[in-house]
Amino acid sequence: MRQTNEVGASICQKPNGQYVFGPKATGTPTSVNVPVSCPAGSKFVGIYHTHPGGIPVPSPMDLTSGRSVNAKLLCIKVPETGQTRCYVRK
Repeated sequence: MRQTNEVGASICQKPNGQYVFGPKATGTPTSVNVPVSCPAGSKFVGIYHTHPGGIPVPSPMDLTSGRSVNAKLLCIKVPETGQTRCYVRK
């Protein structure tokens, strides 16, 4: 089944360095509001979301949203190809 809406979640890091996701959110074909929420004992480090039918490059809105929550990582996946790219904010 083709994914038509963006899906996203917080990227969180456990004390041992393992990455886990926070709760999943589903949005519209062009945006998703990812809650900054992590499982107990982990800390927020970034945002993961999909770009259905798009490319794995952050949009201006993605960059603004990431900065507003102090995301160090921004990972974007294109569901149709499985291609995922992660960007590190300095």
